Amino acid sequence: MRIAAQHGGAAGRRQLDRWPQWRVADRPPMRNTRSMAEASENPAACPRPLPPAPDRVVVSGAPVEGTWAGAVREAGFGGLSGEYAHGFLGRRLVEKRWQALFLATPQVMISLAIVDAGYLSSGILSVFDRGARRMLIDSNPVLPPLFAWVAEEPNDGMRAVLTGPRIGARIERSGGRILATARWGNAAVDLALDARRGPPAMTAVSRLGPGRFNFTQKLVGLAAEGEIRIGNARFEARGEPAGLDFTHGYLARDTSWRWAFASARQAGRLIGFNLSEGFMDAGAGENALWIDGAPCSVGPVRFDFEPSAPLAPWRIRSADGSLDLTFQPEGYRAQSLDLKLVISKYLQPFGVFSGHVTNTSGERLELDSLPGVTEDHTARW
Repeated sequence: MRIAAQHGGAAGRRQLDRWPQWRVADRPPMRNTRSMAEASENPAACPRPLPPAPDRVVVSGAPVEGTWAGAVREAGFGGLSGEYAHGFLGRRLVEKRWQALFLATPQVMISLAIVDAGYLSSGILSVFDRGARRMLIDSNPVLPPLFAWVAEEPNDGMRAVLTGPRIGARIERSGGRILATARWGNAAVDLALDARRGPPAMTAVSRLGPGRFNFTQKLVGLAAEGEIRIGNARFEARGEPAGLDFTHGYLARDTSWRWAFASARQAGRLIGFNLSEGFMDAGAGENALWIDGAPCSVGPVRFDFEPSAPLAPWRIRSADGSLDLTFQPEGYRAQSLDLKLVISKYLQPFGVFSGHVTNTSGERLELDSLPGVTEDHTARW
């Protein structure tokens, strides 16, 4: 077994030269096929408003594919049949569920996740000190099955629980109130999120191959109150907008994605986005933008970055020109996990986005140092 965890801040300028350089064979190349000249010559299109979400994920034995604004009423997979009907063992091998939280305050950025991967459990607690440019805690344990449990319901009644050695974490929702708590080594998290004042969710369902599909729901603008404690250090959340990522799917054996996420306020406006490449690319995908209201569809995006230089800038652009962002990492977390049958390699920088986004009416908003996170993840699971 090999597990190599790394993290760093801008002061360290640590490179990842010693990472094992394995790649999944069918992973898309990272070259940008659209030049800057081509992008600048074409006027930006307006993102499209998303239609309202359907009542349920599964209809007539199959997942309903699409991207919508709002939450589905019935999120369970119980009605699947045909190619999607997996027995108990098959479901344990392909089914993955996670609930993740991201919050940026002026002092820290925090990522808390609970992962039920069927035959194994995992979780993440990372707290990045923005002033000191260093990780205060960065823990991503791999645990036996049943140590993590994530309910099928992402809305009222949502519940995710993780237990382990010196670890206890929960993310639960009752009505419009979401509680996120953790006792994790020398760290403690106590946050309450208000979903009543937040904008509608983005919901997406996409087929990933024969018998495989993914369902995800993203939320932004959840006003957070509470505190985060690491040893003797204490940080308060005072209404900053948190984001949630609920994902449940029958995933492919080899999976990879590039991802960017933000939920923050700038000049009094709520800005949020969820952008990905290499995962759920069919159809409308899961690319969405929130500007003071309901999510709209961004369409395909392209990520450009240097995996071996974790503190180098990223570039993220939409094919239609409506979104063009530069991400400057302030610090990062990274891991290379090799359990032979299970392999996971990721780079997750914390930092700030600058550039422009466009709303559905054509208004162009310039972003300046909007806090958020990106990720490059490749897994064989």
